[in-house]
Amino acid sequence: MSSLHTLSRRSLVLAGCAVSVAAVASSARAATAQSQGRKLVVVMLRGAMDGLAALPKLDDANIRDYRASLIDPNARALSDGFALHSAMPTLASFYGAGQAAFMPALAGPYRERSHFEAQDLLECGGVRTVSADGWLNRALQKAPGAYSAVSIGPAQPLIMRGASQAISSWSPAVLPEASDDTLNRLMELYENDAVLKPALLAALGADRVAGGMDQASMGGARSGPAQYVPLLTAAGKFLAQPDGPEIAFVSLEGWDTHAGQNAALNQRFQALDSGLRALKETMGEAWSKTALVAVSEFGRTARVNGAQGTDHGTAGLGILAGGAIKGGRIFGDWPTLKPAALFENRDLAPTLETRSVFKGLLRDHLGWSAADLDSSVFPDSAAAKAMSGAV
Repeated sequence: MSSLHTLSRRSLVLAGCAVSVAAVASSARAATAQSQGRKLVVVMLRGAMDGLAALPKLDDANIRDYRASLIDPNARALSDGFALHSAMPTLASFYGAGQAAFMPALAGPYRERSHFEAQDLLECGGVRTVSADGWLNRALQKAPGAYSAVSIGPAQPLIMRGASQAISSWSPAVLPEASDDTLNRLMELYENDAVLKPALLAALGADRVAGGMDQASMGGARSGPAQYVPLLTAAGKFLAQPDGPEIAFVSLEGWDTHAGQNAALNQRFQALDSGLRALKETMGEAWSKTALVAVSEFGRTARVNGAQGTDHGTAGLGILAGGAIKGGRIFGDWPTLKPAALFENRDLAPTLETRSVFKGLLRDHLGWSAADLDSSVFPDSAAAKAMSGAV
């Protein structure tokens, strides 16, 4: 059993196979994205990020009337009248280098304001009805090669559920680490178990790739300006593997800001910026062929509320980043904040659809067929045309 000591000590959660891994043999890789090195990262900013705070359009005549107290006075001017919150200097540098772009009026087809319904519909790719499977799992079933994906977060999200087995998942541990002796005993116990032994080895192997991002190694970073670094670092480590997955999905919590928004978002923006920097550094050369898209389930109200926060809205901000992105620009039309232009007299109106963005990246970056995207991956979605020009 001495070979087990080549692995780092892992937690009982992992040893108990809370992390599930469906491995895809390297010999089965097709000469598509794998050989070309192209990678896709999908980031879910759960809780509805205030896009108007992250990327205010400072030359809009109405923005200061609605939310003067929520505008960062040190926001960095970009182009087209937009400025990026000063807590995100890495993202600003990506934009300046042509490796980031923004979609300031982005929304899915859902027009209500329930976090749970909006997130479920965004992940399943539906309009009104939530399906049992997610659009990314359906995409893997129609992949133009032997693609696989990894989910980074505390639970298997809806977007990854479905018939495809080309899925792995990893989550930071929340219990104390198991000793090498405990792991040895587990390996001995499972030695002749055809189900549990492979599952244990898979869990240990996945955590080794992720770099042992357990609670101790996170340094207590469950909140604060480093809270997203472990998750995005883990995603980068998986994608940087020579025979690793082509796609990663990462859930980042904490974007619901009904009160005291400025302080809360300053911390979240720092965390996102630090996480993106860590992702790029971890991926190394693979970053040059990576496209990342970050979205929220919806945006927030144009007007500040009485608690110096904002409430659930409609259009929000989408972020594109990566060496494969044709950045330094804004995608989608700006609907303006004129009272008559607001959605239901309260929200920024959407001008770009999330399914269009996802379709464009899958088609142009990873090679999916338009027909499969319109019918199988996002059923009955031909009207949501794939966005062109992002990569």
